[in-house]
Amino acid sequence: MPSVGLNTDISSLLDATIAGNSEQITTVARELTQRGADPSELIGRAGMIAAHGDSDGHTILTLDAASMMCRWLIVLRDTFAGDTLDHTRGLPLLVQALTAAAPAVRAGKEAQESYPAPLFPSGLGEGQTVNSAMHDAVFANDAAMVERLLLGLYGTGADYRTMQIRAYDSISTTFQNAGHPLMFAVRGMQLLDAVEWGDRAPNIIHWLAPHLPLHTEEPAWVNTVRAYLSDPIHSPASYRTRLAAPKEEHALPLRRLVLSDADTPQICQGVYDALISNGASSAGVGSVIALSATDLMQSVGDGDRDAFVHAAHGLLFSAAVRLVFAQIQEVEALPLLFMAASYLNALHKELGEQTVTERPAGTRSPILGGGLIAPALLDTLSEQLEAQDLTGALSTARRYVQLGHDAHSLFAIIGLASATADAAADQGHTMQIVQAAGEAYMGWPVALADISIEGFLQVALRAAAFAQRNTLVDDL
Repeated sequence: MPSVGLNTDISSLLDATIAGNSEQITTVARELTQRGADPSELIGRAGMIAAHGDSDGHTILTLDAASMMCRWLIVLRDTFAGDTLDHTRGLPLLVQALTAAAPAVRAGKEAQESYPAPLFPSGLGEGQTVNSAMHDAVFANDAAMVERLLLGLYGTGADYRTMQIRAYDSISTTFQNAGHPLMFAVRGMQLLDAVEWGDRAPNIIHWLAPHLPLHTEEPAWVNTVRAYLSDPIHSPASYRTRLAAPKEEHALPLRRLVLSDADTPQICQGVYDALISNGASSAGVGSVIALSATDLMQSVGDGDRDAFVHAAHGLLFSAAVRLVFAQIQEVEALPLLFMAASYLNALHKELGEQTVTERPAGTRSPILGGGLIAPALLDTLSEQLEAQDLTGALSTARRYVQLGHDAHSLFAIIGLASATADAAADQGHTMQIVQAAGEAYMGWPVALADISIEGFLQVALRAAAFAQRNTLVDDL
């Protein structure tokens, strides 16, 4: 069903964004959301233009995080018994994201939209498949060929999952730039969900293609992972024909293993045992690895924000891998699980050599209660995060969870708190961390419901509480 956000005229919003006029962005955004436009869709539409001016990639990651967290607000409206047509609660995310994206939107608007000729599957050489051609292009650092192949799939009318599979598979045995190529693939295509793909897909394909090929040096452990997976005795092919129900509990030993002194072959063997020998699902293994990433982040204090964000890339990458297997079940993508576990292990060893800094002194909130009903608890949590009262916020969040209230509303409040962060200054990392933690928390396997996953909640609260802030959304 066509929605207001996808069909309304947003030229005035884009003009304000291009001008970098935050006051005008706020005014126009308020008018649009009051008329029923969903902020998630408005952000997505701006992202299709920003994609042509975002060579770094972080702008699209930021827009995606803001857009996806706006979706959590749907449940929050029900929690507060609000008007289902009133989307103004998402204004902080919309305004902060568009203000940060202004340079990319401006550059994208000025860019000449030009795509290479698509290479259709029928045009490939004998014996070649799109999968093999994508792998060749990635390892040859041929961004133009990557784009032509993906546009060729798009031109055939291929299902959007097919394009996701080919993008993920092509880089499943590579790792560069702290895992950003996969994050770009997963999050860029997720942003397309906000605008319903259709004729907008080429915008993201064109933006994504330069990031997928190997163009920077890989860490030494990557070759070890590739060597392990190239051995026929470590083939994951049997996963394709498995009929038994997943045994997710067998993924749990990975949580301790990846944050140990084990070497890369041992890490790979642990993933293989969990996934192939012992019957855990790819989604289950991905979820446990993401939870391990929150354990790693707890070893880093809040006194050094750069160190916190650096450690958070373990979560950002592993959360993206987890999302891959929430979307697809292709055997060809399974190496991503080995990469995620090995990256966390390497990051653990790197961070183990650093000194933990003290948490910055937050202002103790005078709010001591919050009651038992969900709206009261969420209002209290919002005030505590604004006051940087992490201890109080965690206590309130725990009470909310223990009372069985909906997790979407909980993370929606944390998401709105993340919108106070200066997204331009921190490249949107605060929003991205909250998004990754929230998705992993709410997507945790039901079979592992007895496992504490508070780590996701803790890192989301820390990210929102101690971010560098600006005043853009103070009055919204």
